[in-house]
Amino acid sequence: MKPILKTLGLSLSLFISACAVSPQSVVVQPLVNVSGALYGQGRALTISVEDHRANTALGSLGGIYEASSTITLSNDINAALLVAANAASLQLGFDGSSSATPAHVTLVLEQLTYDTQTSNLIHTISLDAKITLITDVNGSNHIGHYRTQRSHKFPRLPDAQKNAEIINEVLSTSLERGFSDISLAKFLAHN
Repeated sequence: MKPILKTLGLSLSLFISACAVSPQSVVVQPLVNVSGALYGQGRALTISVEDHRANTALGSLGGIYEASSTITLSNDINAALLVAANAASLQLGFDGSSSATPAHVTLVLEQLTYDTQTSNLIHTISLDAKITLITDVNGSNHIGHYRTQRSHKFPRLPDAQKNAEIINEVLSTSLERGFSDISLAKFLAHN
């Protein structure tokens, strides 16, 4: 009888520990690889970043203590986005070597969310990243909205390293879409 109770106790403790999920903090470092025409053509470009998210927590990892199993960022997201945006601008030929009218881009982080749904022991992670690029040249503006949504299925909840990877991927994709936007290139060519 005792071995059965031991096995039952062990099973119960494993079940309870599986339901409790610790919070995670991840490092965001999006990497942008922009291809296509080098429409910067030596123009000077300055970039600023604004975080307009309603909540600094990205979401929850789930579990029975969902409210406390949050996923947050451990670094300055504005600084990380600025590094990525500056890298994209250099890839596109914005280096300040021409006498063209300087341009300014305001990169607005509108949304970055992480949602966990669990069904039949499979965890579905849904990510949503939305940025807005507001480009100004001498009072003329171009506004573009770029959103990336992804879902991933895991047999067990991903660790912080894997979460950082999938979060950086949606941010990187949104940034690449923004800086590769043909309408932005056309706007800059005519202003």
